[in-house]
Amino acid sequence: MSCRMCFWYRNSAGRGTVWRRAALLLVVSLCACGGSGSGTDGGQPAINGWILLNRDHDSIRRSIEAAERFGVNHVQLSHDLIMNIDDILGDQPEAIERVDDLEFAAGLAHEKGMQSFIWAHELSAAGPDICYDAADPVWQERASAYRQGLARIPDVDGVVLMFGSSPLPPWFSLCTCDWCVDNYPDANAFEAPPNDERIRIVTQQIGGAITGELGKKLVARTFVHEPAENDWHADGFAAVQGVDFIGMHKSDEQDWQPYNPPSPTLGREGDHDALLEMDVAGEYYGLSALPFCAPAYFAWRLDQIRDKRGIGAVVRIERGSDSALGTPNEVNLYAISGRLEDRKLPIAKVWDEFISDFYDLAPGDPGRDVLQRILADTFAIRLKSHYVLGIWAMEKSSDIPENTVLDQFNDRGNMPKFDPDWQPVWDALDKPDRRVVEWIWQESSEALELSTADLQAALTLESQIAQADYDDLLRLLRYQKYSSETFRAVKLFIWAARARNQGADDPDLAAWMQWAREDLERIRGAMTADDLADVPIAGPGRIQQFLDNTAGLVPAGTTALEPDPALFSALKIEKLLPTSAQVSFSVRRQAQVALDFGLEIPDFGQTIEVGLIEAGETRLVTLDNIIPGRRYVARLRSGAGDDEYQSGYLWIFTALTGE
Repeated sequence: MSCRMCFWYRNSAGRGTVWRRAALLLVVSLCACGGSGSGTDGGQPAINGWILLNRDHDSIRRSIEAAERFGVNHVQLSHDLIMNIDDILGDQPEAIERVDDLEFAAGLAHEKGMQSFIWAHELSAAGPDICYDAADPVWQERASAYRQGLARIPDVDGVVLMFGSSPLPPWFSLCTCDWCVDNYPDANAFEAPPNDERIRIVTQQIGGAITGELGKKLVARTFVHEPAENDWHADGFAAVQGVDFIGMHKSDEQDWQPYNPPSPTLGREGDHDALLEMDVAGEYYGLSALPFCAPAYFAWRLDQIRDKRGIGAVVRIERGSDSALGTPNEVNLYAISGRLEDRKLPIAKVWDEFISDFYDLAPGDPGRDVLQRILADTFAIRLKSHYVLGIWAMEKSSDIPENTVLDQFNDRGNMPKFDPDWQPVWDALDKPDRRVVEWIWQESSEALELSTADLQAALTLESQIAQADYDDLLRLLRYQKYSSETFRAVKLFIWAARARNQGADDPDLAAWMQWAREDLERIRGAMTADDLADVPIAGPGRIQQFLDNTAGLVPAGTTALEPDPALFSALKIEKLLPTSAQVSFSVRRQAQVALDFGLEIPDFGQTIEVGLIEAGETRLVTLDNIIPGRRYVARLRSGAGDDEYQSGYLWIFTALTGE
């Protein structure tokens, strides 16, 4: 039977990639060989996982039915469903309801041949004084919690154990017992045992109960807020003895911020395989209400685990009631599932399949290439809107801030703590002058330029796609244009105010702030009139809140002044090959221009002196000798020193060899 099943799967190549993934899931669940004739790089099928966060049963059913279509074989249940094993203990109605939710989800997953896991933070319901002696009763108490909890949800196959953001992270506990005093006589109660040892002990004690006594599978998740926590996790997990687990690491260091480096814990958890955790729902880049169509980006992230014992990925498809399913963000799922099956799957084929399935446009159909360009631009538009020169500087959400207070800038936006090369960029945003405010205006103007052009281009698609799809797309692109305008005005106001507050003596800054306020009033009214009053991000209500909270910050009698138009048009990719790329741009004023590009930001490493360009002139620039299958970043510069002017960034994902 196994040979017949594998033969049937291998010969389904002409029937569509999503169809093949569904076939693969059936092979994995039914075939005696476990589908070993398929999967990434010809080995065992990769773990293709989704993370569900929503407790609504209809949402759970829709998600798991969609998961089957994408060949998903692993489902994690988290957040609103469960965050700690103690959430399902006791006889309180909330606990009983959670048990019902989890059994419902796990049962559906099993019907589709998928394994299910629950999330659990530790330490939970313990502390703050924890005795780390393996013989201490606290470990039997915690094991008992899992014994009782997992008995209530027998369909669940395993646990995802984690420490960051737990009720009591091990590194915030203290140990005053005799064992700690005897074994660490020179350390205080907060340092004994060392933090990596604490992680080892908790993983070994609780993980041992989960995998040994209870016979469940274990995933050990790394989620950190500070650089030191990476080493604690890596060293602690690597030292675990007698417990079989898979490591799980976010694709972006700390949280969902595309500019962040990959987790440095990848490949460092000892003799254990690894999963990559990704977010296609866009918690911090649009919540799927605004599109973030980035198949090449997710393929690039996924490729970062290839030489680090990576065996698959788990993907957040939703945040609360906001789901990527049924939105253009589904293209990201096509990319991840496709690359898990075939690591050399060309991104062009991902786009072909998605647009064919979602919009019923095949390669060569009128409007098909226009539609891809529109959707591909959403990646750049989100980055240029939600982030500031590559820094997560504003809100811990996808929304505009409520006021000028930057709640993320000194926390998750503190990029230099993870990559010191970012210090000059962070410093410039911390203490901006007119020059920096103009850079921010340039970057956010690029988002508006792209979103305006794409809305106009979409008007040509009315006769090319179904009317309902066209109406949805047009509404989405109108919303995207308004959001680009909103973010641009908000960022202009915040950083002009920041420059003024720190002593910048430039009357234009106050005039720009007044213009930003008036522009926000205009946008708010236009969105309301355009049937977008209820949008979840950068909507009229939030705009009004920002205006109310910043009233009085502009000196009385200030006349509004719009900044000069952005010097550079948005950089665009014209041609992409495995070892070269051609980009284009124009200037609105005469300028001497250089183009920086390379594999790292902000130290690009290579510069092309483009030369003097006249106003309105479009210039093509070729980037040669680039490496196939990598991420490059480019930007434009003009002038130097206090007169230097910079564009926003262009991300270039080079094609794989043979693509």
